[in-house]
Formats: sequence, C-alpha cells, structure tokens
Amino acid sequence: MSLKAISFHFILLLFLVPFTLGQENAAQSVPADGVQQRASELSAAFRNASERVIPAAVKIISHLQTTEDREAMQIQIPALRTLPGRRNPGDSSGTGILIDSKGIVLTNNHVIARAREIEVELPDGRKYYAKKYRHDPETDLAVIWLDVAETDELPYAVFGDSDAMEIGDWVLAIGNPFELDSTVSAGIISAKGRLLQQVQRTEFLQTDAAINPGNSGGPLINLKGEIIGINTAILSRTGTNQGIGFALPSNNAQWVAKQIIAKGKVERAWLGVVTKPLTLWDIRRLELKQRTGVLVEYPLQNSPAEEALKEDDVILSFDGQPVNAVYQLQRLTERAKLGEDHEIIFIRGGKRYKIVVEMKPMPPTAGLIGSVLGDSVQSYVDNTLSLLLVQATEPILARLKLSGRQGLVVLATIPGGRAEKAGVNIGMLITKVDGKNVPTRSAYVAARNESDLSNGITLDVVLPGGAEQKIVIKLGQ
Repeated sequence: MSLKAISFHFILLLFLVPFTLGQENAAQSVPADGVQQRASELSAAFRNASERVIPAAVKIISHLQTTEDREAMQIQIPALRTLPGRRNPGDSSGTGILIDSKGIVLTNNHVIARAREIEVELPDGRKYYAKKYRHDPETDLAVIWLDVAETDELPYAVFGDSDAMEIGDWVLAIGNPFELDSTVSAGIISAKGRLLQQVQRTEFLQTDAAINPGNSGGPLINLKGEIIGINTAILSRTGTNQGIGFALPSNNAQWVAKQIIAKGKVERAWLGVVTKPLTLWDIRRLELKQRTGVLVEYPLQNSPAEEALKEDDVILSFDGQPVNAVYQLQRLTERAKLGEDHEIIFIRGGKRYKIVVEMKPMPPTAGLIGSVLGDSVQSYVDNTLSLLLVQATEPILARLKLSGRQGLVVLATIPGGRAEKAGVNIGMLITKVDGKNVPTRSAYVAARNESDLSNGITLDVVLPGGAEQKIVIKLGQ
C-alpha cells in the first residue's frame, strides 16, 4: 500500500450481521421514539459543529511555478490535481482553516509547496491573496498571512484538546474534496499515536471520516466545533479514500503555528538520542521489571545525550512526565526550554538513575533521515567506512543550506566505525574521494573502488552552511 500526503473524503459502509435476540434483550430494546430522539440529538450536534467551522474553512488555490513543479506536485501528491474545467492546468487546490480574525490560515505545507502565488477563497465568496507564508516541513504545516484590509474581520475556528480525544469519539472532516466546496463528512477516531515515515516530528490521529483529494490542510473537528486535527494523509491503494485517514493532532499544530507566527520558524530543543519502542525480547534481555519506557539505541554525536545516555538505557520519564512511546519523548524534548536543565529518569543495568541535561537547539541535520525517506531516494551503505549515504537532492541541499552543490550526503555513521572516528558527521556533503568528484552514487562507488584504505582515503566534505573540510580516513581507525 502507498501512503500519499493528500486531501481526502471517505464512504463508510456498515455491514449489519443478522442475529437473534433473546427474550431478555428484546425486552430491553430502545423504543422507536427513543432511537429517533437520539438520532436527532446526534444530527443536531453534527449540524451545530459544522455551522461553527464551515465559515472559517477556506479553499486554497496554489498557482504553481513551472511545468516541472506541476509534474512534481502530481507525483508527490496525486490527489491535488485540478479537475477539468474548474481551474487552470497550473493550479492545485487544497483546504486551510482560519485561526485568527485578521487573516491567518493554517494548512499543510504540501498544499502550498512550489506555489508562485497563493489565492484563498472563503465560503462566503470573499477572495484574498497571501502576502507571505512560513512553513515547517518537519510537520508538513504552513501558516499563511492573507492580504486583508485593517477593517476586515474574518471568521475563525478555535483549537480543541487533541489529547482528550479517545478512540471511538465522533469527528467531522471539513474541506473541499474534488473541488466540492465546504463538504462535511463524519466518522470516528480510529486510533491514536500513529507514526508516518513521511512526517517525522509528530504522531497522528487516525480517522475513518471521509477525506479525499482537496481535503489536505482542512480541519478535523470534535462535536464542540473545535479543531482537534489537520487532515494530512491517507493510506490507500487507489490514491483516494479507503477509510484510513490521518490528521496531525491540534496540540502539535497549535504549538507549531504559535512559533511560526511569533518567530517565523519553529525552534526545537534537541536531546540527540535514537530510541525505539521496548519489545518483549528487550524486556527479557535486559531483565526489566516493568514494560514502560523507550529503549536507547545510541546517542548522537555532539548532542546533550552523548555523555549522559548509553545503548540499552531505558528512558522512563522526562521532566517528571512519563515516557511510554517514542513520539512522547520526542514531543517532550523538542518543546523543552533551551539552556535550562531538564531531568531524565532511566534504567541502566537494572538500576534506576536520575540525570540532568541541558538542552541544545536542534541542528538542521537532526531530521535529515526522515526528510530523505520522504523523498523516496535510495541510500547507499559504505560498509568499509561505516557510512550510510544518499545522493543529494535539491530539497535535501536546501535543508542543509547547500543549494546548487553536488555529492553524497551522510545520513548516519555507525558508532565506533572508521568514519565516525575520523570526524565524519551526519549532514556532511561528500564532494570528492581522493580528489575525484563524486556527484552521483555511481561516481562515488567508482572512486571508492580505486581508493586504498592502507594509504588513507581523503574525503572532501562541505558542512551544513557551506564550510569546507578535508577528512582523511586511515586503516588503523
């Protein structure tokens, strides 16, 4: 199955299996008028919630830059193709939600990616153009500032508490699927804490509410009419809804939006540790008495965790908050205050420890592997040097502030391996091997086949931001 970051809509089919009720159950059945009353109450709840949010759910038209950009959008986001006869071939459409009366819109980053001009249309027919926007690729969110008059007061929606939502709770998805404006569909929360490879720095709410092409960036709301998610992706064999949609939780979206509005970007704190969920095998292997916590695979170089944590440590809490899933630790650490001490409780060798670490700003390479996976590019393992590499693409280079360069980007170094010992770090761009240019994977392989570790291998590398360096890797390392 392919996972596509798109907008959506869904059809729920209920299969009723006939069965025989015993006399006792039959006697306790709800009278017909009681059923009608409950149905009417639910209908009224749907109606009231929809009426509160529909005026603030806007259509976003992205006028794309070039033919290549339009083709790239159709490959990455097939559902954002414009239907015949409605828009220009160079347009793509999605949904957004007004979160401020002065024209601030929250949407998905992929809705407005590559746009040369962004047009926003309200359900009441008013149209505005974006005067600026800022985005956070880590969560696939973007904030748009509309060019509105000072006297304009626009409708807006409020955020609800996504953590308070439970599996089985009713939700409504509002958007513009297939350019059918202001469409509302109903469903439930199917699951919580879903992790998607394409969007690394958040977990998702799963829903069966109908979402289809055109719903991306639109709100998922509770029956109070509060935003509890931003519809972002579906799991589908066809590219259209099959009852499995994903919404970025409102608590995450609100935190990201506030930072973008206040600072123009998202500033995250960084612990710098690679973790994974505890398995039954880990529990037995480490002779753990509890099944809570997350397992440390290894700390990253030059991170706050490098000296504090080790392989097979089990993190139980951060700043007093229990940690039972990888995304929980990620959420707690990235929002921690920079330059201040934060408490971590963990288990090592069967004993319980408490340490204090000072959080650092997250470097631009911290989420690099996730962004590369999202680009669906192939990696290459240099086993001799203990390197995981990938040929640089423009999105990766832009992230590293190395646009226009060529080479292979270091995704990971094996702890204790030759490359790590020589000083190779994640995010470095390898441009030459022993003086030979390596713009492609095949060029790198050819150059490495001619290199001799016994004489030392010289790598010309460029650090994120542009500083250049030569690193020599020798046999004894």
